[in-house]
Amino acid sequence: MKKIYSVISRFPGYIRVFGYYYGIQLFFRVEVGFNVLLKSEKISKYYLPNYKKNIYLRHCVADRSIFWQCLVKNQYSFNRFPQSKRLMSVYDELVNSGQTPLIIDCGGNIGLSSFWYANRFPDAKIVVIEPDQANLDILTLNLEPFSGRVVILKGGVWNRKGFLKIVNPEAGSAAYRVEFLDEESDDSIRCYTINEICEKVDIKNPFIVKIDIEGSQKNLFQNNTEWVSKTNLITLELDDWLLPWQGTSRNFFSCLSQYSFDYLLNGESIFCFRDFYGDS
Repeated sequence: MKKIYSVISRFPGYIRVFGYYYGIQLFFRVEVGFNVLLKSEKISKYYLPNYKKNIYLRHCVADRSIFWQCLVKNQYSFNRFPQSKRLMSVYDELVNSGQTPLIIDCGGNIGLSSFWYANRFPDAKIVVIEPDQANLDILTLNLEPFSGRVVILKGGVWNRKGFLKIVNPEAGSAAYRVEFLDEESDDSIRCYTINEICEKVDIKNPFIVKIDIEGSQKNLFQNNTEWVSKTNLITLELDDWLLPWQGTSRNFFSCLSQYSFDYLLNGESIFCFRDFYGDS
């Protein structure tokens, strides 16, 4: 009964975002259909009228949840915050001066966060990093309409260059965690620093960095964090609930506290708006 109520409670969100016609269709296909069908790797295509584009989902709870968070709840939307006006002014200034705003999506999963950013910021370059190949296959399908300005990297982000390994391959596709390796192995993946990613696309500083990396922020913010002071918005999903008493957020807050940031919460994410005027 609780599961049925949980599904039904999502219905108004679909109507609000997609309208009655498409909202009802999407609700029954994604929410009801996914609960009736057994989990499978079957991939289905869904048309989103407000984006005028298709997205692709596997028949699994993880993909349904990512869709709900990113494109129904609009987890990464910041319009409700007063700081958004200044952020968009910076974006417009960059574009009008001939510069390309850079958005780095750390932990891209099936690409729906980057899909949202690509639509919200049509003149931005996006680099998305994801460690799992099965997720990358769906991510590539979802980001194909933006292929000219999206760079896809298989790997993870860290505070230094090297290699990583997924330590919980049995976990759901939205919950993979990684650890650093001293040397490359058959099942290792590359890890990138934020500075290295900027160099790859020849853009000096990030505009937005979105981070959902299942606790690896503990390492990312340990050192080599010069990029933080030059980033307008950092969005992080906190993981202390998942990894209690491991201090996965301590380096993050210690690092950002050196600069003038405003911190706001929306759902599972903390939005950190850089106040460049506050440091001037």
